[in-house]
Amino acid sequence: MIAKRGASFIAAFFLLVSATLTLAEDETHIDGSGIALNGFDPVAYFESGKPVRGRSDHASRIEGITYFFASRENQIAFEREPDRYRPAYGGWCSYGIRVGKKYATDPAAWTIVDGRLFLHLNLGTKKVWSIDRDKNIEVADRLWPQIKTISKETLGDNEPMST
Repeated sequence: MIAKRGASFIAAFFLLVSATLTLAEDETHIDGSGIALNGFDPVAYFESGKPVRGRSDHASRIEGITYFFASRENQIAFEREPDRYRPAYGGWCSYGIRVGKKYATDPAAWTIVDGRLFLHLNLGTKKVWSIDRDKNIEVADRLWPQIKTISKETLGDNEPMST
């Protein structure tokens, strides 16, 4: 009887750990190694005004997600204020979130609005998103809390049409 309870406890523990890891993956767009932003430095978008590839020797792990930085200074800035630099909607495509989907992003397709970093599927999607930017942000901000923990697969993986 005790052995059975112990086995049940262990199984429940591993289920919880698995669910927690999946939750982090669903909320934040990461690659297969758990790296956010395709390895690009989130601080560089703000400080350099362009995407800059981060380095593995300047890495920080926050809430189970690994971020790379181009410099130690950027790493320190992020560690002090991660919410300031993390991309909106966990780094998923901003227009995708607006339509209730989760799409990967192109590091070269980005926008900063009111101190928030928004990433886009590609430059064409960025252009479409920018046409009614404020409305798109408003709708995505409203949808994000409802879909952030739902997997990309559950939401559907149909890519939007090329623009």
